[in-house]
Amino acid sequence: MGKWPFRSSSVPVAVDNKIVADALESSRREGLRLTIQARTLILVVLALLFVTRIPWPESGYYLLFIAAFALVGWGQLLFARANYPNVAASALMLDAVILTYMLFAPNPWTELEWPTATIYKFSGWRYLFVFLAAATIGHSWRIVLLFGAWMAFVWLITAGVVSRFGKEMPEITVQLNHALESETLARVLDPNRIFWSARIADAVVLVLVALILAVNAWRRNKLVLSQAELARQHSNLSRHFAPTMVELLANRDRPFGDVRSQDVVIVFADLVGFTAFAERHEPEETIRLLSRYHEQLESIIFKHEGTLDKFLGDGVMASFGTPFVRDDDAERALRCVEEMAEIQLTDGLSISVGAHRGKVVLGDVGSERRLEFAIVGDTVNVASRLESSTRESGVRACVSDELMQTAEYAGNFVRAGSLVVRGRKEAIAVWRLK
Repeated sequence: MGKWPFRSSSVPVAVDNKIVADALESSRREGLRLTIQARTLILVVLALLFVTRIPWPESGYYLLFIAAFALVGWGQLLFARANYPNVAASALMLDAVILTYMLFAPNPWTELEWPTATIYKFSGWRYLFVFLAAATIGHSWRIVLLFGAWMAFVWLITAGVVSRFGKEMPEITVQLNHALESETLARVLDPNRIFWSARIADAVVLVLVALILAVNAWRRNKLVLSQAELARQHSNLSRHFAPTMVELLANRDRPFGDVRSQDVVIVFADLVGFTAFAERHEPEETIRLLSRYHEQLESIIFKHEGTLDKFLGDGVMASFGTPFVRDDDAERALRCVEEMAEIQLTDGLSISVGAHRGKVVLGDVGSERRLEFAIVGDTVNVASRLESSTRESGVRACVSDELMQTAEYAGNFVRAGSLVVRGRKEAIAVWRLK
């Protein structure tokens, strides 16, 4: 019920994404709001025009129609905001009926006597195009096309009603025939004739204009979808990279490049004691704690311009040097490790952090249906083992000598001898946080 009818399907895959769909929905709602505001201003101008140019009470007849148009317009907006878009679209169709009736129905408060056919032909067919053009601001291209076809249909039905039941003044036709020597000219100018060929031409022109405006609305939707798709891509990048890095990656045609090998610093952080905490607390409280912990880690990683590769349950994996290497990767990684280790926790919880620098292979991996940017290699395994070793040594952070040797920053780290990690035959030199 909350979806707009006749939604554009120009980019069906993109519309399935919530960010893109919300952007398109927001654009249409904003367009409808602007349409109703512009429509109200136009109606006020017309009301002033009728009051100043048409004597009272004849002008009062048209003021009633203006009030009806205003009510229908604001009704569209209210129904759309209340999540009844189908009713809002139906109210749009009511515009065509009210406008057409106003154009051909004789004014009961005027002293002038006119054949109904004359009123129908010359009282303002051009106003139909104003309403048709306004519909393009707040509605999809399908509704614009439907509205144009509906207006043409109502116009022709009205012509039939006028032709069958309209007021005629035969004496004028007789006088015109006597006054004009051309029978064809008299027939064209006859105020009692609908002149069907012209009315059909009117309907065709309405449909053609609606088609042109619908194409324009379709192009507008494509532009909105393109902009929303860019916002979605921006949002996806912001989940992994710091805001400054997102701007840089967004301006590259291939932000991640090909699958390749390069030096990267890998950082693992884990919440020690989380399993026992989860056993003692309600699930809701456990999730709240985990969310706060993840937010803190994410903030620290992005503060030091690292890449958030993935959350690992109660842990996180980050990297420095992806998607491309920078001279100060090691220093920023060490500062990040220090700040992570300073996170204060309660309820028997503590944090452990491990980091290592070395060669990794990175790039998109997966199937045709789903790809993921991944970092693999021995460096990842060593960083994970260093994080695990903190539990045995009773420290919060442990980093490799390879990382310390490439950083122009020692911070509060001290040498801690060597460590044999699972998966490696030779021990590696390590540093631990004081």
